[in-house]
Amino acid sequence: MKSSVLHSGRLSIIVALFIATLFAPVKHANGQLGDLGRLFEGGAEDAELLLQEYLKPFGSGFGAGINSGWIDRANSHGTLGFHLKFNVNTAMVPGSDLQFDINDLDLNYLRVRQGDGSETPTFAGGSSDRPMLVFQDQPDMEAFRMPNGTDFSFLGSEMIPTVMVQAGVGLPKNTELMLRFFPPVSFGDYGEVSLYGLGAKHELNQWVPGGTFWPVTISAMAGFTRFNSSSNLDQRPGAGYYDEDPENYDTPGNWDDQEISLNTNAFTMNLLVGKSLPILSVYGGVGFETATTNVEMSGNYPTINLEHENGEPVRVLNQLSDPIDISLDGSNTLRALAGVRISLPLITFNVDYTVADYSMLNVGFGISFR
Repeated sequence: MKSSVLHSGRLSIIVALFIATLFAPVKHANGQLGDLGRLFEGGAEDAELLLQEYLKPFGSGFGAGINSGWIDRANSHGTLGFHLKFNVNTAMVPGSDLQFDINDLDLNYLRVRQGDGSETPTFAGGSSDRPMLVFQDQPDMEAFRMPNGTDFSFLGSEMIPTVMVQAGVGLPKNTELMLRFFPPVSFGDYGEVSLYGLGAKHELNQWVPGGTFWPVTISAMAGFTRFNSSSNLDQRPGAGYYDEDPENYDTPGNWDDQEISLNTNAFTMNLLVGKSLPILSVYGGVGFETATTNVEMSGNYPTINLEHENGEPVRVLNQLSDPIDISLDGSNTLRALAGVRISLPLITFNVDYTVADYSMLNVGFGISFR
C-alpha cells in the first residue's frame, strides 16, 4: 500500500510548519496504516483486533491534545476584549501503552512466527523487536511484519504532539467565547483535513454574595473540538503471490476508491480558580474530558482465502470491502491542571501541566487585549 505523503513543497513555509506540527500524529497514523497494507490478507476480524491495540495511544494522546490549550487564566476577557493564540501540546504516553502482546489477542487466521517475540510496538512505541506474522493454516507463508511506532520523545518520555490555533472574544456578564477553526483543505497526496471547535468560559463570582470581593476568580469553562482527516490509499494484490493467477489482479475499478478517515470528537469541562495581576497570572482547576476517534477504511482490498484442493492449501484472491470501522475511546476522564501566564503589552505567554492518565504539557503564546 502506498502511504500518503505531504507535499510540503507546494505550501508556504508557515502553512508547512503548521501542518507538520498539528497533523503530525495523523500523518504518521495514515502512514503506519499503509505499512499494514497486507494485514487484510488475514481477514477483517484479525485486522480490527490488531488495529485496536496498535492505535490505542493515538486515540488517547491525540484526543487529550485537542482537549487542551483552552485555558490560560481563570478570568474572562472584558466585553469585546480578544485573544489569538498558538498552543503546543504534548501528551505523555504511559509505558504500558508503548507495546502490546499479540499472543493476548484472539486472532483467527494469524499468529506470531515461531522464534519471534510476541511483543510489538504500538503507534507511540519504538522501532525494534517487531515480530513477523504468519498464517496459522500455512505457517511457512509469511503475512507481514508489524509496523514501527512513531517514537516521538520529549524529556525521556514518549509523546504525541498537537498544535492548536485559537481565538477568543469577551462578551457581557464576564463571559468569553472561544473558537477553533481550520477549513477543509486538501494537501496534495496527503489528503484532506479540517478542524473546528467551540468553547466558553464564565466567571462565577458575580453570582455569589460578596463574590466580587474575593481575592481569586472562580470560573467554569467547557469546550468541544472536532477533527477530520481523510487520505486515499492504493493497496494492490501482488502478482505471483497467489496460487491462482487471475487476469483481474489490476483490472481498473477492482481496487479503486480506497480511503482511510480519522475523525476525533473531544469534549472537556473544567472548574477553574486563579489570580490575575498586571503581569503575572496563576491558575488551576479540575475537570472532566472525553475523546473518541473513529477509524474507517473504505473501498475494496485484496484478501486471501485459504481453500483446500485434494488436501492441499490453495491461496485464493478475493475482495474485502470496507474492512475497518473502529472506535477508539481516550483514556483520560478526570483531570487536574495548574499553570502560569505572563502578560506583556499585547503579548502573552503561558505554560500549564495537566495530570491525567495521559498527562499534558501545554505551552501557548499569542496576542491579547483586555
